[in-house]
Amino acid sequence: MNLEPPSHPALFLDRDGVINREAGYITNTDDIEFMEHIFEICRFFKNQLYKIVVITNQSGIGRGVISQAQYSRINSFIIDKFDLENCSIDLILTATIDPTNNANNQEEAYLRKPNPGMILKAELELNLDLNRSVLIGDNLSDMQAGRNALIPRLYLIKNPPVQSEFFESFADLKSCLVRLKSAIGS
Repeated sequence: MNLEPPSHPALFLDRDGVINREAGYITNTDDIEFMEHIFEICRFFKNQLYKIVVITNQSGIGRGVISQAQYSRINSFIIDKFDLENCSIDLILTATIDPTNNANNQEEAYLRKPNPGMILKAELELNLDLNRSVLIGDNLSDMQAGRNALIPRLYLIKNPPVQSEFFESFADLKSCLVRLKSAIGS
């Protein structure tokens, strides 16, 4: 008899460029400008019983540009906003290494996208079904991380859209949402 709870699919989101507008190193909450339609997408997935997981490379921490305390305040601000929008974030995972530092250990390096480390860590922590999961990112490294973790539905937000055999690309979150509703169901 299996006592493990059934696994859930997840919506994996990159932070900068998907949740909030890309603005270089974000050091305080005043720099956060949420992307149009991000909450609508997340509410849609919550209604489909998906977990919401943020996976983000934040090399500014490893480079000393942003402190862990600043980053924690930014995360709290984002979590509170998602809660207010009725689409709670279930987990935030962060790769904080400076990719130019050769002294990084292998485990830390494996977390940084395009490696699948953060996705696989979330899978274990939340008992996720990656075969039914979705990833939305704004960088090819996001798509590669999803592909490396065998996530079947990968969506790149890039204007203009990019052609690929292993992911779909959209100019904005609104057009991505239309596709998601037809792919996942409404």
